[in-house]
Amino acid sequence: MMRFIFISLCFCCHLQLNSQVVNIENRRIYDDTSGFSGSIDAAFSAVQNKNLLLSGSFRPRVQYKSKKHYFLFLTDWMYTKGENQVYANSGMIHFRYAYRLKSFKDSLKKSPWKWESYAQMQYNQLLDQRLRALFGTGLRVKVLDKSGYRIFVGTSTFFEYEDIQSSEITHRDYRWSNYLSWYFNPKPSFSFTAVTYFQPLWKDLNDFRFMGQYTLNFNVFKRTDFRFEFNTFYDSNPPIEIRNWIFNTSIGMRIRLGE
Repeated sequence: MMRFIFISLCFCCHLQLNSQVVNIENRRIYDDTSGFSGSIDAAFSAVQNKNLLLSGSFRPRVQYKSKKHYFLFLTDWMYTKGENQVYANSGMIHFRYAYRLKSFKDSLKKSPWKWESYAQMQYNQLLDQRLRALFGTGLRVKVLDKSGYRIFVGTSTFFEYEDIQSSEITHRDYRWSNYLSWYFNPKPSFSFTAVTYFQPLWKDLNDFRFMGQYTLNFNVFKRTDFRFEFNTFYDSNPPIEIRNWIFNTSIGMRIRLGE
């Protein structure tokens, strides 16, 4: 029974907790308001069956935005423990700064170009990570920004340090990070959001990581909403005994009652 509960918890958790590519795009707060904004998500659960299972998560984020500057700070922590075993233990801290570059034809306020720098530290028992740290910098471009439609692309280089928990292996590599994200919300009854990351090693482009997160929401009937979500992660060279491809998918429905 405890094994069943643990598997269920893993599927309910976001895929990025179980992958080495952390999706920062879905942590940004996309509005046109300058100043500070943010949120804190926290949860705790206790399940008593044959054994007691305790689980907790803590995910705060803070964002500051001005005409020239953008700051993002977030953490992500999850812990699940039985009476005699720790089932999941992961944590992450991420900091990102972006400076808006002035283009020749656009004013600074409307310029789609940003130069970003970021740093991240994390550990993850399920991925056999004792410590993973990275530092990177690169370009971000807003390709499209119209009513209900936004598309972003980005490319950067980062240095990655990864200490494997089950062995004495330590990786020190430079990776090339590329992403494409879009937010389509042309009307309240339909939205499609997606983020795709591709991160090969500079010294060996065949050694790469891929992650995709895709969510579709739509209204078919007057009071019925459907939601489809698909998350996938692939590592061409994972640690020993770690799967190179993982995914989860979910389909949901909501029926609205009343006026």
